[in-house]
Amino acid sequence: MAGGRRAVTGRVDGDDVLRVEWPDPDGGRSGAEDGDIVLRHAETGEEHAGTALAGLAPGIWVVSYRGEPIATDDPGFSLDGLMAYAAMPREREIRAFRTSVGTLALTVREVRPYVEVTGVVSDDGVVGVTGMIAYGEPIEGPARLVAVPRKGAEPVGGPGAFHGRSFEGGVRIEPMADGQRRRRTFWDLYAEADGARLPLAARLDDVTDKKTKVRFPAQHVGQVRVRPYYTDTDSLAVALTIEEEGT
Repeated sequence: MAGGRRAVTGRVDGDDVLRVEWPDPDGGRSGAEDGDIVLRHAETGEEHAGTALAGLAPGIWVVSYRGEPIATDDPGFSLDGLMAYAAMPREREIRAFRTSVGTLALTVREVRPYVEVTGVVSDDGVVGVTGMIAYGEPIEGPARLVAVPRKGAEPVGGPGAFHGRSFEGGVRIEPMADGQRRRRTFWDLYAEADGARLPLAARLDDVTDKKTKVRFPAQHVGQVRVRPYYTDTDSLAVALTIEEEGT
């Protein structure tokens, strides 16, 4: 396996500081030593000394200790840690991860507020969603779950509410299916409050290719099948398909 010194864990905290935990020679775990840690941008070669990560350019950064990549078995995050990190307003996400060769690296990307989906219900003529605001300020008060067609029809909305960082809402599927002429249409889902729309998505986990791996129950309005799904970018949307008789 590639890499020099081995770390027990390597995580980015809520203040965008890399916390590396080293094994204790006596069998325990020692605190992080960051004086000799250097980050190197995988594309540009830019280097950054130390574990304070503010100002890093977007992209992949390789983490080294005294000139050697840091080996680790740690995935670089926990699901609870990702949720806690996203609960703070920010414009840039920095996430540690274990590379395919078993070394520690960071990915940096720009982010905008959205609603991280924590639950989807497709039943009784309604698509219902629960979630939490990621990377944005808390909101309190009434809201709507809005389905926006990619072509043609007008948006369809249903009641919802924000409670701080939590969101819940539902939209009826019948108005979405009414008047459908094309065999297949797609509607993107948003949480709306005070005229502002936040996209709905599921990105704070380690599940890849949700579009094919996650399958929600379908409902029907006449011959129109209605099914929520995740897009290629893990956004939540709804697909409506006119089924032929007998299918």
